[in-house]
Amino acid sequence: MLLRLLGFSLLILSLGLSLASCGYIPRQVAGLQTDASWDALPLRKWLAEDRSEPVALAFCAPPECGPGLAVSVVRLTGKDADITEAVLKDPERLARALRSPAGRAKPVKTHVTVARLTDSPYPGFAIDLAPADGNRRPAYGAAFGRREGETLSVVLVIGEIQDAVRETARQVAARELGS
Repeated sequence: MLLRLLGFSLLILSLGLSLASCGYIPRQVAGLQTDASWDALPLRKWLAEDRSEPVALAFCAPPECGPGLAVSVVRLTGKDADITEAVLKDPERLARALRSPAGRAKPVKTHVTVARLTDSPYPGFAIDLAPADGNRRPAYGAAFGRREGETLSVVLVIGEIQDAVRETARQVAARELGS
């Protein structure tokens, strides 16, 4: 799953770099190193929808970041904000949905573990996804969100090293959402 995400990120990066020359300037994700290991993608102008706005997306590929990390900041409004806020406060809802075979042609064969992250002023959670057969490495995620009126700002980090994912999420949330 993470490998597909990183592959997709590389494709998006290539596309993003070509668009950047047309006036689409990407915004860096606050809280990440400003060296050449992190690349920002110009998503805001060409992926925004009515209910969500991608604010920033960056990834760090190996070898600078070990197996790699992807970090995004998104603003949500309306029903999407309400649903996402509920998941940030009760991540077991997400785990149940991911474990449920309802509506799927093939049953999911992935171990899903979630935990609330309580060491931040904002609601958040960590998620671990591991193939049941053990043939691939697990993927890890962490998210934090901050509600301001109708808007929910969310920081999401995905990677292959649990501690790096959680620490990066904390650092970025402190900068992007405030401390």
